[in-house]
Amino acid sequence: MADAVRLKDGLCSPAVSIGAGQLLGLVCRAGGADCPIIDAAQAGQILGRLAEDPTLAIRLTTDAEEIPHYTALPDGYYARLDPGEVLGRKRDLDVLQRLGLAPGDTRRARYLFELLFERIETPWGICAYDTDGWEGCALARSGAYEGVRERGWREVVYCRSDRERAEYRRRNERAIVEGDRLFIRPHHLMCMCCWYNGGEGSGPRPNDTLAEILERIQAEPEVPITLVEGCCEACDCCDGFHPDNGRCVHAGGLIRDYKKDLDCFQKLGLMPGATLPARELIDLLFERIHSTTEICGYGDDVVTANEWRICSGPGGNAGYARTRETGLF
Repeated sequence: MADAVRLKDGLCSPAVSIGAGQLLGLVCRAGGADCPIIDAAQAGQILGRLAEDPTLAIRLTTDAEEIPHYTALPDGYYARLDPGEVLGRKRDLDVLQRLGLAPGDTRRARYLFELLFERIETPWGICAYDTDGWEGCALARSGAYEGVRERGWREVVYCRSDRERAEYRRRNERAIVEGDRLFIRPHHLMCMCCWYNGGEGSGPRPNDTLAEILERIQAEPEVPITLVEGCCEACDCCDGFHPDNGRCVHAGGLIRDYKKDLDCFQKLGLMPGATLPARELIDLLFERIHSTTEICGYGDDVVTANEWRICSGPGGNAGYARTRETGLF
């Protein structure tokens, strides 16, 4: 039964595979340049999908590892070598190195282009050089890439409108107030406590409805809360929530938040779908989880990669500790 309801386009099933360097080509095409490293038809198809779906899973490839040992090369191989292919392999690896990724890595579209624009300012020095024999793309200094980058990732990847988000917020607020229960992912209870900060927090918050959820909980401590895995009732108005498939697209889908949920479930001794009165659930949370380091810091406060950053940084969020001391009710 579980397989029947699961989404089939997760990060382990990429929808698009392109050479890592072709990320730059997509941007140049979006900026009006006739980029030679990705043809117009392929670029148009991918850009069309990006304009509609920020969750598009993109796998970055390179043929750098396909070159055999020199003893296995056929006679005359080097004489027939295409310098453009060699530069292309270097371009792929330069892009992957700048992004902190490896061949075969798959990321969501929004994450990739946010990271790309953060870390690569220009294709010059990646797609082209002053070195004889390595001149590369004549359009590397056209400004096409830089122009799109200056306008931001929303020029390439879909982002929800403020109007749509506001409508989802109104709809969500009604559900929080009128529903017979609340549906919350467990680590969001910790986020709520961090923000509440022993009574210092005040809402509403721009990117979620945790303030409204807290208001319902405080007014009705026995309201049932059903714990869910993945995006929840607090997420609907977020700019990173994609209503078409219910995914989060912040930082590549905030996959670390899925781990936080599962770590919370384990610490609480519960499974997705568990339903408890709010007061009982919060008591259990504070009894079992003493610091955000245990969940948001993965237990050791070590950042192993950009995708596994620690919310509020290592050392634990003092707001959670203060709320745990004062309580929510």
